[in-house]
Amino acid sequence: MSDSRFLGLFEQRVAAELPEGFVVGRCESDGGIVQGALIHGVLRRVGEQHWSDDSGHVITVTVEDFDLDAIGLRNWSTGVE
Repeated sequence: MSDSRFLGLFEQRVAAELPEGFVVGRCESDGGIVQGALIHGVLRRVGEQHWSDDSGHVITVTVEDFDLDAIGLRNWSTGVE
């Protein structure tokens, strides 16, 4: 687990940028993390996770996929298979 850059919130969709690729999922709560914030708690696995920022904001995310490249992120965010 490493620090990540937060991307979202776009229609309940969120992503985190890791060196290995993007982790993507649906936000299940409104924790007030802002676009571009440095976040913690992002794991490269599917399922429920709790992401937090340095200000103490926490969101619950159901991760759907991980290790996506930029094209995979775009396709996931627009619903393209």
